[in-house]
Amino acid sequence: MRHGTITLATADDALARRWQDACKGAPILRVRRFADFAEAENVVVLDGALPGLPGFDDACWKRERERLRLVFASNRPHDNEGVAAIDAGFVGYCHAYCAPAQLRQIFDVVESGELWLGRSLVTRLVQAVNLAQPNVARDWTAQLTEREQDVAHRAALAQSNAEIAVALGIGERTVKAHLSGIFEKLGVADRLQLALKVHGIR
Repeated sequence: MRHGTITLATADDALARRWQDACKGAPILRVRRFADFAEAENVVVLDGALPGLPGFDDACWKRERERLRLVFASNRPHDNEGVAAIDAGFVGYCHAYCAPAQLRQIFDVVESGELWLGRSLVTRLVQAVNLAQPNVARDWTAQLTEREQDVAHRAALAQSNAEIAVALGIGERTVKAHLSGIFEKLGVADRLQLALKVHGIR
């Protein structure tokens, strides 16, 4: 793994051990209380049950998102909570007990500057924007090759790089290269903006 420090913010020792399985090869920092959050570095996976955790409307999150890539890990994930977390500045939202392989993928995505959301939450956000704005068709496909269009459609449906690679018979590095080109050509910063573009609502 090529990660910088990964901060595990949880008071639950069993959960911390589970998360450590996803951090092989990366330096780890453990934070047990929100009062010690100033020690956190780089990518942070944050247990939603961490003692002293402020609400999503607290101004502290605006400060923290300027120096950290924050992933909120929930024991009981729900789309409403996910929307609130993203609105507060978190760049990832997942189940606290997701598989280590998925957590490794989340680290890759958020450390590279992208947003990690599950399919359900992406669909919810896209639908919310669709209700707020008229669906104006835009021919974004004209700017992309056929392969880039395939990758963009699948990414807009919240498929992971690995899933796209398998579906299209290409490597994950190739998927990443295609996504970088797609983001540049379409003037979008991440997968959520890409999804809005593909669905004609951005």
